[in-house]
Amino acid sequence: MATRSLPLTKKINVTEGSHILYFYRDAEQYIENVISFIQSAIELNQKVVYIDNFTNYAALNAKFGSEIKQMIAKGSFEYISNYEFYEMYGDFHFERVLNNFKSTVQPYVDKQQSVRVWGHVDWSEQENILDKLHTYECECDLTVSEIGFMTVCCYNGREVPAYIQTEMMRSHEYFMTDNDLVKSSLYNQSKETIFPSLSTQKKIESDVDFYKQKLDFIHVVAHEVRNPLTVIKSFAAILKSEIEDESKLSKLSLIEDYSVAIDHEIHHIIQTEQMITTDSFWKLKLVKLIPILDEVIEIMTIKGRTQNIHLRANIDIPNNIIVRGNIMGYKLIISNLLSNAIKYSSENDNVYFYSYVEDNHIVLEVKDEGIGMSKEQLDKLFTKYQKMHEEHSGQGIGLYMVNKLVHHFNGTIKVKSALGKGTTIKITFPK
Repeated sequence: MATRSLPLTKKINVTEGSHILYFYRDAEQYIENVISFIQSAIELNQKVVYIDNFTNYAALNAKFGSEIKQMIAKGSFEYISNYEFYEMYGDFHFERVLNNFKSTVQPYVDKQQSVRVWGHVDWSEQENILDKLHTYECECDLTVSEIGFMTVCCYNGREVPAYIQTEMMRSHEYFMTDNDLVKSSLYNQSKETIFPSLSTQKKIESDVDFYKQKLDFIHVVAHEVRNPLTVIKSFAAILKSEIEDESKLSKLSLIEDYSVAIDHEIHHIIQTEQMITTDSFWKLKLVKLIPILDEVIEIMTIKGRTQNIHLRANIDIPNNIIVRGNIMGYKLIISNLLSNAIKYSSENDNVYFYSYVEDNHIVLEVKDEGIGMSKEQLDKLFTKYQKMHEEHSGQGIGLYMVNKLVHHFNGTIKVKSALGKGTTIKITFPK
């Protein structure tokens, strides 16, 4: 997918979801840069969220007050005290700040409005604060890149040590001073394999080594298998355009469906391997849920067709809702639940997927008419390597990982099932 660019000014474009790091030294020049940031937003018809202390806000109003009043009247400018936003009265905690960021941007996401965010990061004296700020900025880079909003994070350059500034440049695509804006030479968000820390690796080796040994083989042969699948799918599509016989067209459509289903299974296994062996895949971000649901349901509908199972989906949540978690995690949760529902259903059964809002929570519900589970099986459902039905394929780790991910995303999971009567799994996440 090509990377989109967004206008910072009329003449300067930056990458969509850009996270700009600004270390200022001169207070007056800082205010001038805030004004330029707002002026560009006016020219480009964008909204502005301005997070700063009251002293800087007063200085901004002294120089740019009339324009700000006009923007406020139009609903184009929102001021938020950084004391409240960063909860400076307590310990600096990324998850609380992330919740505040989500609450701030959700109305703009709902209205599909273009917005840019200026945040002056401040803190109270506390233990390990500089390390916490560094961690915050790394996490924040992942967050804003998913939402697609341009964000400027500002620090007093006289208060942050040079080594912390250097480390922060690794998590920001752009670096700004009072007089310059440049691409950070230290920024690296490539798709290269990311190896876990030593402590994480030690835990992995003891926790999932057996499963990873099985996955290593899949990882090696994946590319060799997926390339022929692409060719098979392409040839099937070409033949469909040249044939009119309905019976033959139906068979060619099945070939396409099986190719997509097999490719998804390979991709799913590789993603699972990466998730359990790489720290970065457990990062919490803000993500849009609807595109994730649409993509997974499309793939699972195809998988269901290959087994004559009918997937019935009803999505009843706001189109632009954003949730905490990460894209791959949500994909793995939903695809695992739907894949199991299809696997344990009989030919011509229905599998149902519902998403809705209940008590200020997002609910994802999967229901099948399949073989169901006994009480003893339910008690072992989320145990690692535990297979509910030996006659069906699988590694026995899917629901174990689903459970870990759901709780990692601050969600809950409930299961109702009885032998011969199907299974219903209900997951809730904070809205």
